[in-house]
Amino acid sequence: MAKKPTKAPAPPEPPNRWRIVMTGVVLGALWGVIMWGINAAIHNSSSGVVFLYLVLTMAMIGGGVAAFFGVAGIRRGGESVGPRFRRRSK
Repeated sequence: MAKKPTKAPAPPEPPNRWRIVMTGVVLGALWGVIMWGINAAIHNSSSGVVFLYLVLTMAMIGGGVAAFFGVAGIRRGGESVGPRFRRRSK
């Protein structure tokens, strides 16, 4: 029986940053809808302005949190996340 050649494992694919942030935005928007429902049930009002305010605010917070934790995970992987202002000399 022939031995199978052993290959080095491929490096993991880097995470898609847009997908991470958009997942946070969507989860934040869903949480905003839940908060609006609770607010409408407690105060017996379902204003569209309050709905938009809660959904957009929670979506922005969710996107920011996802971006922060996504960058922390990428930095742990060794990738540079900051802009480079100086060129390295060759």
